[in-house]
Amino acid sequence: MHKEIELISKRNKVFRIVEDDCTYIIKKFENHENYIMEKEILNILKKAGVKVPSIIKEEENHLYLEDLGEFNFLDWYEEQEKSNTLDLRMVNTLCSYLKSFYSAVFGFYKEQYILYDVNFKNFIIAGNEIYGLDFEQVRLGNIQEDAGKLSAFGLTYSPSMTEWKNNFRNIFIEILSKKLNIEKEKIIEEEQKELKAIEKRRKLL
Repeated sequence: MHKEIELISKRNKVFRIVEDDCTYIIKKFENHENYIMEKEILNILKKAGVKVPSIIKEEENHLYLEDLGEFNFLDWYEEQEKSNTLDLRMVNTLCSYLKSFYSAVFGFYKEQYILYDVNFKNFIIAGNEIYGLDFEQVRLGNIQEDAGKLSAFGLTYSPSMTEWKNNFRNIFIEILSKKLNIEKEKIIEEEQKELKAIEKRRKLL
């Protein structure tokens, strides 16, 4: 049995391939530079021991990737809010993952690179571990930019600005600032920039 299931992607064509007793992901890049960046970052992170899907095979502008499943951090986040709980172990795991990413890319490039295109869907939860996805937009930047975006997105996922989300936001910033050794004020400053950008984008829709 061979089955192709198209997955949602803003920039590329992504498919889950089901073949008998195994599955894998094919990512077909529209942009060659993005393909090169994604492949490079995946290899850097893998060598550094950061949790990412393994590259099974590569072709021109195509990556065949390990299938880690569909349950992502946004799914977990929404489930936690619905049940009015908050598993701090998973929050810590995400913050630790981010720290390992920034450390690995800085160790390789000797300059600080960030995820830039960062959201809760880009973190897959498998076996109580977090794996990162989608590195094609990685670029030079300040870590607090990513942290502020994540915090802003967390607040604005529907329904936005709930009491639970505000509580998560406060805990997330507290843990992340300690893990990454960044002043909370710097994260909040970037968060506020992103909240204004989100509001502007929504008004244009």
